[in-house]
Amino acid sequence: MDEQQVLATYEHIARLTGQMLAAAQTSQWDRLTALELECSALFAPLMAQPERPAPASADYVSRKSELIRHILADDAQIRLLVEPRLEDLAALLSTGRQQRQLNRAYQRDA
Repeated sequence: MDEQQVLATYEHIARLTGQMLAAAQTSQWDRLTALELECSALFAPLMAQPERPAPASADYVSRKSELIRHILADDAQIRLLVEPRLEDLAALLSTGRQQRQLNRAYQRDA
């Protein structure tokens, strides 16, 4: 990937994380999940490419840093919105597991 392709990919990811944040803010969990999958698919080639041996231009480094900061800021906000939901789901799963264990225990004794 050349510098322009890398920046275009980061810009696309930044747009997606903005959409992910909006989805989290409106509790659109299925949309958030779909966008996260799309985002992950875009990140994969970026992570797989080797480090560039040649020095990058100052404009490239500056823009890439700006995009990464934006993506990380969105990610932090998304996490703040998602973590309470994940805790609720974990509690529901735990309650369901406890209920199944009780049902099994009492079915054996009956």
